Amino acid sequence: MYSFETRVRYSELAEDRSASLVSIINYFQDCCTFESEDGEIGLDWLAEHDTAWMLTGWQIHIIRSPRYCERVKVTTWACGFKYFVGKRSFTITTLEGEVLVYAMSDWAYMNVKKQLPEKNVPQKELDVYGMAVPIEERFEEFGIKEFAEADPDRTVLKGKIQIPDEKDPDVTVEDSLDMNAVTPILVTADNLDTNHHVNNAQYVALAKSVIPEEIDVRHFRAEIKKQSVLGDVIYPVLYREKSRLVVVLNDENRTPKLIAEFHI
Repeated sequence: MYSFETRVRYSELAEDRSASLVSIINYFQDCCTFESEDGEIGLDWLAEHDTAWMLTGWQIHIIRSPRYCERVKVTTWACGFKYFVGKRSFTITTLEGEVLVYAMSDWAYMNVKKQLPEKNVPQKELDVYGMAVPIEERFEEFGIKEFAEADPDRTVLKGKIQIPDEKDPDVTVEDSLDMNAVTPILVTADNLDTNHHVNNAQYVALAKSVIPEEIDVRHFRAEIKKQSVLGDVIYPVLYREKSRLVVVLNDENRTPKLIAEFHI
């Protein structure tokens, strides 16, 4: 396991004075990159090997969002490797150990020059990251059991994200290609990271920007299907159901680049 402590800054807040979903994702992203740098397998190491770990999926559960100025501990650990696929768990806790947020994630080890999966993860990386039991198998250990029992259908969301049926009378759709309520998004330099594509937290920020009102998210998932680069135009579609919102960020051919699911 790897951890760092931080304090919730004003710049990280949502309207309710707690850390926003995007800030939570940034905490997680910082934690795993700090681990890589401290283990000497960070940006320089990856650049030497023409590789990168690309996020392919998030699942985030918010028991309580960290509050303004609250001091918290962010922890991550690797919990699975198979070929070029890696799995990683995360928690945000109070300094006393209360779990506020937990998350699961999926990653692909990629050759950035060939833009293809790199099947052989170097042994040095495997040694640094190690292997531990995933968070979903440690609820009792982390004190999440009561929360899980109170909301068993959402505590671990399984299967692929289902895009709502537009013909369902209980579903409303706002489609940028039909010029209905949401507008296309141009990818700018501010959206990019060191891999020269839209950073995963920025992807979520773009998806959330499609939703015009502030929503109280307790369970969130995202599947990254295709990267976006500078100058790309993204065409969002917003689906509204009774208890969840689904945002699909498409390319010009209506092929999904990111699918995000916000449970409310």
